[in-house]
Amino acid sequence: MENLKHREELIRRIKNIEDKDVLDEIYRLLDIDLDESVYELNELQKYEIEQARKELKNGKGIPSNQVNKEIDEWLKK
Repeated sequence: MENLKHREELIRRIKNIEDKDVLDEIYRLLDIDLDESVYELNELQKYEIEQARKELKNGKGIPSNQVNKEIDEWLKK
């Protein structure tokens, strides 16, 4: 039921958008979500993902909120 409310709210808000750039961006985002392509990883990519998982398991990761804060600070420069 919550999904239905979100969908209806999005539809209502999209109907009121006049800015072509915003509409183009929404369209782009929806197009990405609907893309059902299967991505094949090469051996190096698989290795890098496995190493990252091990680092996270060992507590070496950075919390997403900290990363987002650092990105925001970097973008302000």
